[in-house]
Amino acid sequence: MSTSSTARSRRSQREGSPSRHLAVLLVVTFLAFVNYAALLAVVPMWASVGGAASLAVGSTTGVMMGATIVTQLGAVVVFKLLRLGQMMVIGAVLLGAPTPLYIVSADISWIMMITVVRGVGFALVVLSGATLVADLAEAGRLSSSASLYGTAAALPNLGALPGGVWIAETWGFPLVFWGAGVACLLGAALAVGLPRQARGAFRLVTLADVRRIATPVGIFVLTAVSFGAATTFLPISGPSARQVSLALLVASGALVLGRLGAGILGDRIAPGRLLVPSALLAAAGLGLTSEAVRASPSLLLLGAALLGAAFGAGQNDSFVATVQRLGPTRTGTASTVWNMAYDGGLGLGAVALGWVIGTTGYAGAFLTLALGVAGAALLLQLALRVRLHQASH
Repeated sequence: MSTSSTARSRRSQREGSPSRHLAVLLVVTFLAFVNYAALLAVVPMWASVGGAASLAVGSTTGVMMGATIVTQLGAVVVFKLLRLGQMMVIGAVLLGAPTPLYIVSADISWIMMITVVRGVGFALVVLSGATLVADLAEAGRLSSSASLYGTAAALPNLGALPGGVWIAETWGFPLVFWGAGVACLLGAALAVGLPRQARGAFRLVTLADVRRIATPVGIFVLTAVSFGAATTFLPISGPSARQVSLALLVASGALVLGRLGAGILGDRIAPGRLLVPSALLAAAGLGLTSEAVRASPSLLLLGAALLGAAFGAGQNDSFVATVQRLGPTRTGTASTVWNMAYDGGLGLGAVALGWVIGTTGYAGAFLTLALGVAGAALLLQLALRVRLHQASH
């Protein structure tokens, strides 16, 4: 073999190494989600400082997720225009660069404008990331690879989610906004190490596709609703900043463990088996959070732990189930649908709870949502069993 052909071979191996690209993806994902996690509870707090009512406070999360979903609805165009590496770089810039601009004003309209831009960036980050991890996973290792990706996305919650609240309360909001912005821009710089030619493919979802993925996606939305509602309103529902920071830390740790545990189990059992238990666990967490806010603060950490574990397990199991049910040639479609469920659930939970709080108060709203999540999960599972029974006959 000539020197030039050897060099080309080595370059090809270096640029095409799935393990190397997966490692870069994990680091970039971690840094982008530092931005996301740090502001998940802090932006609603900033809106509250500006005098926003509970519905408007909840809408900050809803608008973020709404902008993300609208962008994802254009996935068929986005995947044609941009390679996956380009999507990640542009997304991280849009997510991180506007973040320090929150400092300019706590007016709700200004907050919403910044949040919409960040939502578009977040959509590009998660679309490219989820598609890449599905493509880079080795045969028979999708669940464990997805759990590593999910862990990279969840680990920032351990420090950034509770830490953002604590820093904002202790040293002020500007430090949170600047730190989160810089972290995400660093991720954008590192994203140039992702596969240069990789592209995602998106085909529109058919009615048959909807039937195949309705149950895993629907049940996962319930866990996302639970987590989105809790992280948005827990910081302003009554407990002290120290209690809230500790509860969010516990929830974040449980989320990581839940996702890792689901990844280990997922390569050994049929995908989708953990979804109903995760939704019921989320409902129990909401119920305990309600009681903690109402009269028993000692239950707050347990409630947070259940919510985090439920959301982590639900994330991994639903992602694997969606990818497998749509097939290996439609990873772009699967990642888009799954991310829309993730983001839509988080936003819906925040907006819905903000609407209910005005009538029932914080404790009543958490309890109402707990009952709704548990009931919906059981109904979805019953509908699936009826459909399978009818199909077998």
